[in-house]
Amino acid sequence: MKKLKIGIMDIIMLLAGVCFLLGSLFVFTPCGPKEDGSWMICHHAGTAVTGIAAVLVLLAVLHLLMPSAKTKLGLAMASLPVAVLAYLLPGKLHPLCMMPSMRCHTVMAPGVAVSVIVLAAVYAADIFVQYKRGE
Repeated sequence: MKKLKIGIMDIIMLLAGVCFLLGSLFVFTPCGPKEDGSWMICHHAGTAVTGIAAVLVLLAVLHLLMPSAKTKLGLAMASLPVAVLAYLLPGKLHPLCMMPSMRCHTVMAPGVAVSVIVLAAVYAADIFVQYKRGE
């Protein structure tokens, strides 16, 4: 069994995923409930983004625990389309509220977009690093 080495990219991937998860839970949340207690349509997009963020954190934890560079490469490559799915959810795959001035349009969608751009850059850098290490 190979010795576990925790590299800087492992930590960066985990921190980026945790920041995305915490951001989707507390910072760039969707609109609140209506006066009658029912949820706005964007609530489900926010829940789906949070679920995807949790999957990205899980993939980052697995990436941290795996000793093989080829396995880490596979996990980083798997994380990239999952992050793209998170980008596509609010407003593209799942509708947001009708008014463009609502929180889901002004906070949630841009917050998810910026987070996914950062995550994609981290994953692309890790793919490059793990590919070089695996040769």
